[in-house]
Amino acid sequence: IVMEAPLGSLSKVVLPDSTEVWLNSGSRISYSQGFGVKDRKLKMTGEGFFSVSKNPDMPFSISTEGLVVEVLGTKFDLRNYSDDKEAYVSLEEGRVSLENLICKSELRYLEPNQKMILDKSSGVMEISGSEAENASQWVKGNLFFDEELLTDIVRELERAYNVSIVIGNEDLRNYRFYGNFVQKDQTIDEVLSILSATQKINSIREGKTITLY
Repeated sequence: IVMEAPLGSLSKVVLPDSTEVWLNSGSRISYSQGFGVKDRKLKMTGEGFFSVSKNPDMPFSISTEGLVVEVLGTKFDLRNYSDDKEAYVSLEEGRVSLENLICKSELRYLEPNQKMILDKSSGVMEISGSEAENASQWVKGNLFFDEELLTDIVRELERAYNVSIVIGNEDLRNYRFYGNFVQKDQTIDEVLSILSATQKINSIREGKTITLY
């Protein structure tokens, strides 16, 4: 069974075990017909906010590129689009285990208000303190960037506003930005104007194509 959120929109899904999932734009989950009976395993690409129903006898497991996240009952945000360089997990409640499929190592664990960043090229996994609620701001229609790579921000803006963004200068790819925007109230031009105020980037727009330099 496949559930997805089209570009430019969000979708709310209630799984057979009563777990609630919000899917961000361009995201997809898939699971078997026996979900909730035989197991609670699913696959995901993109971003989802999960409010997992408690079942200590049947762990809830999400497989995504380079990473497996397993919980019993909790609230967390998982982001791992196929074209993102990094995967993110932010935990609001409970506890989750993290299995690194890129660089084999012992299981790592997240506690509430911790964030994990996985570099999908090197396999390096970093855990730090973070306001977990910020990671799920997109559920409320907000765009929140917590020192994220410009390359990943660009992909998120493309999905949210259905535009094409080109990074014209290779040096910009490793820049990180912090920002919080209200998608329904702020246009892509306003978002780019605010990012440009950092004096790190400029932009030119022609129709639906935007070039950053």
